Amino acid sequence: MFVPLPILIVLGVIFVILLALVLRRSRVRDPLLGGQPPVYRPVPTRYQPPASAAVDVSGGAPSHVLSPEIQAQVIALLSAGRKIEAIKVAKDATRLGLKESKDLVEGLE
Repeated sequence: MFVPLPILIVLGVIFVILLALVLRRSRVRDPLLGGQPPVYRPVPTRYQPPASAAVDVSGGAPSHVLSPEIQAQVIALLSAGRKIEAIKVAKDATRLGLKESKDLVEGLE
């Protein structure tokens, strides 16, 4: 069976184009370059808040007041010259941001 050369060339070009489209679809695209954003799924964690953390009954909103135990712990860390650890303890206890926790600890100095 004889097939003319131009027909074989056209079929080859169509095959290459289809192959390129299939490979392009399977590639993960960067959302900054116009692709679909990735789907973020929450990762289950086993985080348990420290037992000394203040119990907040306001439904998860950050509390701006430290419990007496946490306040004593923060003051002890400050007097030992461990300001960063004091900010971490206050941040974990109040669920505030880093700047707010830093301001709160600096207010206790």
